[in-house]
Formats: sequence, C-alpha cells, structure tokens
Amino acid sequence: MAYAAEGFDRPMDRAAPPGGEQTDRRPVDGGAAGLRLPTLRLEQSGRVLTAWVDAPPFNYMTSAMQQDFIRLVEAVEHDDSVGAVVVTGALPGRFITHFDIAQMSSGTDGAVEISGARARNLYRGVRAMIRWGGERLLARSSLKGLLAGVRFQDMALRLMYSPAVWIAAVNGPCGGGGLEMSVFFDMRVSADRDACFGLPELSLGLTTTLGAQRLAQLVGPSRALEMMLEARFYAPREALELGLVNRVVPAEDLLDTVQRMAERYARRPRKTVALQKRIFNDAHAASARASLSQEAAAALTSMMSPASQAAMRQWVRMQEGTDGDSVFLTRPEPWTEGTALDMNVPTGGPVPS
Repeated sequence: MAYAAEGFDRPMDRAAPPGGEQTDRRPVDGGAAGLRLPTLRLEQSGRVLTAWVDAPPFNYMTSAMQQDFIRLVEAVEHDDSVGAVVVTGALPGRFITHFDIAQMSSGTDGAVEISGARARNLYRGVRAMIRWGGERLLARSSLKGLLAGVRFQDMALRLMYSPAVWIAAVNGPCGGGGLEMSVFFDMRVSADRDACFGLPELSLGLTTTLGAQRLAQLVGPSRALEMMLEARFYAPREALELGLVNRVVPAEDLLDTVQRMAERYARRPRKTVALQKRIFNDAHAASARASLSQEAAAALTSMMSPASQAAMRQWVRMQEGTDGDSVFLTRPEPWTEGTALDMNVPTGGPVPS
C-alpha cells in the first residue's frame, strides 16, 4: 500500500489515538451516516452502520478512498448512535483489491532514492509540524504525501481504540492496502468464494506501509513473512487456518451473518468496548505509534528505490490491453515466481534465463 496525497488539505481531528496530538472534537451533522463520501456508501440500521466500498470497476484503494476512511473513522468515533460498523464491497465479488499501483507509480516515478535515516527524520518533522498546527502548510508542500501517511496511520490507531466494533465482511479480493487496513478492524469475516487475501508488496520491491506488525500479531511473524514472500492470494480457508479471518461463511449469507453479529455487538456499551479494546491493544501494541512510523519510513525508502519504481512501471505495462483488473489476480505467476523483472538489479531488469 502507498500513501497518496490528493484530498488531504483538511486538518484532521485527532481526539482518539493514545499519545496523539489532540484537537477539538467535531461531530458530523446528521451523524456518521450523514457523511457524503466519494468511494463509500453509508447506510445505518439501528446501531449498525454499513459502509459499502464503491470504487468501480475494481475497488482499488486510492487517495480518495483513504481520505474517505479517515473521515468515516473520525465520524463514528463521535457518533454515539453507532455501536458497530460493517465494511463490505458494493461491487459483486470485490472488497478492496489493493492500492492502485498506477497511482502509486505516477506519484513516485523519478523520485530520488533516500536512506532509512532520512525517511525517519522526515516523518518526525511532519509530526512535529502537525503538533504546531502546520497541517495546511504541509498539505501545500512537497511533503503532502507524508502528511497523508501520518493521517492514515492515525486512522489505523483510531480503529484499534474505537468505541464501535469494526467488522470487515470480505466479499472479494482483499489485498495490499485493503488487507493492511482490515487487520486493524476488530474482526474479519470471509465469504467462502470470491474472497482472497494477499500482500503482493515484496514482488514490487515494496515493504508494507501500515499493517505488517499488526498482521504479525494476528498470525505470527513467521507466517506473516511467508505471506509476503509468497506474494500470492490465499483462499478463505487458508486465511482461516492462519488466524487472519475469524470465520468463513457461505457467500450468499455473508452480509446477513455479519450484520446480525454487528447488531448483537452494537448493544454493548461503547465506553466499555473502548476500554476492553484498549486493554487488548495496549498489551499487544504498547508502542503502536512508534512501530507504525518505523514501518512507514521503511516503506518510503523502498518506494523511492529505482528497482521498485521499475517494478511498478512493469506492473502498469502488464495492465495495458487488459480490462483493468489487477494482473496480481489475472496473471499472477510472473509476480509470485519473481520473473516479472530482476529485483536484485539496482534499476530492475530482465530475469536471467
């Protein structure tokens, strides 16, 4: 997953994440369900809010979708009428495929390679400017992409400590950015068909930007690394065996099953739910903010490397002449086998025969 910068010129309300910079709480008029978001359709029934991911034709994650989820998580935090949130794909057989590689490539093409130390310093500088009220200035600067990253990190922390229960009803491919975000949800329920789970980042020479350490908490570091090295999409039953999803249900029953779960969970008191989630998450991720910053800095370093930029350009070339669906799904072998290009050549190149 990557952080893109468009749409991040609005100061972010930061009331929830422990240790985060705080500003005034700003409830949304009409509650969370009253939001109008370009890539999410919202519908509230009782205390359950359903968010339909609607970014046709393939539900790629984009900068616009990142911004929509940030706004949604903020709004739910302030809306006492919401006890649970169900996130599912509005398109048949699509959840969140992965981040839009074409958008990522266009945002980094020709960028100068930087060291890990410099990347960490850049993130520290961005956070310092945010603390001093410099968000609007950052949004107009060359650091706006890093600002987007910090905001998306903070959204992940808010999910961990949200007073609402967040459940992903995975009805299709859940890869890259979609998977990285969903591991911060409280639960993931998968359909028994169409759904699949994968982290193809390493096949592009990228590290994760958000979810690796959280994934390692769920499935263990060795299994998490194996998933990334494999760079393939896992079937629902495999994801269940790994501990990545809580349950697998018939596809035709997915939404009804998850919404019934959400109805029950939404009756629990929000403040107590938030306290219990804090107990779990503080124990497993006491330094969540620090680990997310470390992960983001590593991702920035990898994203700026010539080999990774060459890999992203190769992905875009392989998409040409297709219907636009991800070649990670339609033509995965060159990526899972590592033959799309030689990632051990500094600038990327053909794999030696």
